Amino acid sequence: MDTINRSSPEYITQSVLQLVQPARTAQRLFSTFDQQRIDQAVLAVGWAIMEPERNRQLAELAVADTGLGNVPDKIRKNHRKTMGLLRDLDGVKSTGIIRCDANSGITEIARAGGVVAAITPSTNPGATPANKIINAIKCGNAIIVAPSPKGAGTSRLLLQFIHAEFDRIGVPRDLVQMLPDPISKAATAALMQHADLVVATGSQANVRMAHTSGTPAFGVGAGNVTVIVDESADLQAAPSLIRQSKTFDNATSCSSENSVIIDASVYDAML
Repeated sequence: MDTINRSSPEYITQSVLQLVQPARTAQRLFSTFDQQRIDQAVLAVGWAIMEPERNRQLAELAVADTGLGNVPDKIRKNHRKTMGLLRDLDGVKSTGIIRCDANSGITEIARAGGVVAAITPSTNPGATPANKIINAIKCGNAIIVAPSPKGAGTSRLLLQFIHAEFDRIGVPRDLVQMLPDPISKAATAALMQHADLVVATGSQANVRMAHTSGTPAFGVGAGNVTVIVDESADLQAAPSLIRQSKTFDNATSCSSENSVIIDASVYDAML
C-alpha cells in the first residue's frame, strides 16, 4: 500500500494550493460586494472575537496552549485591540473610487491585492490573527493564517467563530482560512510563495523569511523599545504607566518596554 509523505515538498505545495485556490474563488465573489457589505463582514470578524463568551474561551485557550500571558489581560487585549482597529476603520472607504483630484486629474481607485498570507505569533494567537483578518477583508482580500504551532488551536477556534458569523450574513467561509495541522515552516514558506501579499508578525526569523519569499511583504519583528525619561516627563504618572505596560499580559506584547533610560536631571526623582 502506498504511503503519503506529508513532509515532501510536493505534498506540502499541493496542500497549500488546496487553500489558495478556493481563497481566490471566494475573493472574486467578495470583490462584487459593495462598501456596506464589506463593512458588515469586518464587523462580523470583530464580533467573533469580542463577544464576551467567545473572548473568554479564546483567552483561556491561548494561555493554556502557549503558556504565555494571563487570561484577564488576554481578554482585555482581544477587546481593546480589536475595538481600536474597528474605530480606526469606521467610515473609511476601501473599494471603488476613493478620491478624485480635479487639480491634478488623478483619480484613486482601490483594488484588492488578492490572497494575503498572515504569519502570526504565539504571544497573541487571538488578537493578532483577528486584526490581520479585519485589515485584509476591509480591503477586499482573502486571507490565510499561518499561526505559530503553539497558537494554532486558538486561531482555529477563532476561525470557527468567524465562519459562524459569515454563515449568518452570507460571506463565503473560504475568504478566511488557516494552514492545517501540523503547522510547519515548510508549509508557511509555501503559503508565502503562492500568496499575493505577506503580512508577517513575530520573530526576526519569520520576518526575514517573509521578506525573502519572493512575494511582496510587510514585516513587524521584535519591538520592546527603550523608554527615555527626561525633564519633560510627568514623574508622577510615568512610573505607574511604565510598570502597567511592562507587566500587562506578562510582558508578552511587543509594546512592552524593554528598558528605561533616565536623564541624570530627573534620575533621583524618577527612582
